[in-house]
Amino acid sequence: MMELDRERMLAKAAYILEQVEAIRHLTNTRNMEAITGDAWMLKGLKYSLQTAVEAMIDMVYHISAKRFAHAPADARDALRVLTENGIFTQEEFEVYTSMVGFRNKVVHGYQQVSPERVYEAATEELGDFEKFLNSIQSLLKQ
Repeated sequence: MMELDRERMLAKAAYILEQVEAIRHLTNTRNMEAITGDAWMLKGLKYSLQTAVEAMIDMVYHISAKRFAHAPADARDALRVLTENGIFTQEEFEVYTSMVGFRNKVVHGYQQVSPERVYEAATEELGDFEKFLNSIQSLLKQ
């Protein structure tokens, strides 16, 4: 078992929290129509959600490789390894793989992500990032 790069992990965690805070500020100060009707605001919101998920993915890759000596094939594989090793519950695994799927749709555009779906993720699913960070917190203290 290799050591986690705590500094790297804490920087990723801080980035996620920064994005969550910025998204909350936006959604608390603008209504849905203002956000979904403004192309640049919507792009910024997508970018913040996307990069927060990417930071999460970086973290699970790192944990999978360093803590469990498994080079993951993809993000879902890394999440599976952490779930099998008791870091995440099956329910959390489903939520986090869904977040990865959302990110993939935004980045690769195989399916158009509606402005309403982006707004929904921003207003109803931000707690999933905090739940993720809470789940891996014990690893960061070791």
